[in-house]
Amino acid sequence: MSIDLSVLYFFNRTLACGFLDTFFDALTNVHYWFPAYVLAGIVLIYRFRWRGVWMVIGAVMVVSATDSLGHYLVKPLVHRVRPCNTISWVRLPDGKRGDESFPSNHALNNFAVATFFFTVWARKKNAGWLFAVALLISVGRIYQGLHYPSDVLGGAAIGAVVGYAAGTLFVVLFQRRRTVQDELESVRL
Repeated sequence: MSIDLSVLYFFNRTLACGFLDTFFDALTNVHYWFPAYVLAGIVLIYRFRWRGVWMVIGAVMVVSATDSLGHYLVKPLVHRVRPCNTISWVRLPDGKRGDESFPSNHALNNFAVATFFFTVWARKKNAGWLFAVALLISVGRIYQGLHYPSDVLGGAAIGAVVGYAAGTLFVVLFQRRRTVQDELESVRL
């Protein structure tokens, strides 16, 4: 707990400034990301055709699964109170939240998606930047005083496991589909 509090203090109090308040508010607000999600989906579908459609569906399913897992299962089981509701010195540039703290759903969802695409893409460097974005969003939740660092680490770990499992399943299903298509093509010849 002392490490959690020290890291929280560093990000929330020591680094505090108006620019970072605005930056992390914009970065962690999902409403600002909708245009980026739509554009990314269009690019995936354009670039990979039907496989892109399935990647978009897979990513939506991963986020739905991790968000529900965190919000409806893990948070009520752990029932950890947010630092903004228990620690008097926490700054709240984006306001207070009332639900549970562990895990950070922002970390859970973003690391799940980053790991999913890292597992799915053959060229791993294409997904590397997603981990940087996930990390930055996660740090933003600590900066805003809404999560302890361990909430973010726990969310990232759970998200990475779910993202890897979903990505592996996706790859296996697409390999199976390709094998079946290859067999059908050889029969037609």
